[in-house]
Amino acid sequence: MSEAEKTKNFTIDTLVIVAVLSVLAISSSSFAISRYVIEQQKPDKEETLRLANEAYDRGDFQNAAYLYQRYIDVFDNENISVRIDYGYSLHNVGNSAKGIEILQSVLQKQPRNAFALFNIAVIYFRDGNKVKAKEWMKQCIEKGDSPEIVEKATLLLQQM
Repeated sequence: MSEAEKTKNFTIDTLVIVAVLSVLAISSSSFAISRYVIEQQKPDKEETLRLANEAYDRGDFQNAAYLYQRYIDVFDNENISVRIDYGYSLHNVGNSAKGIEILQSVLQKQPRNAFALFNIAVIYFRDGNKVKAKEWMKQCIEKGDSPEIVEKATLLLQQM
């Protein structure tokens, strides 16, 4: 490889690194601004849940996790649906262990909750632990209380 090609490759690599770091800095700043706005507005229970669900639906799991945690801490720490979405959001921001912990806390109260069982399986699968993923899919199929989720788990288990 010539010196010109090496310089060109180095320049491209440098630009890619700068672009990635810029995106990370902007997303971190955006999250901080969002948190500040939420803390200033102090949305009520329904608004917090609405904002959390909107963030979740658009794939903004960092804000979703923050809002679900706020909902749990401030308004209702027993809401099963919120806890499930919170657990899955945590996984999506790189905290799979805490996400699984939250989902397992749901199973302590509702051992047949198909959504919690299924999400634990999906988290293990996405983290590369196919053995654990299969174990949890089987539990979902055997115990799950939602025929739709059990069917989905059955199909996914066959594909694994």
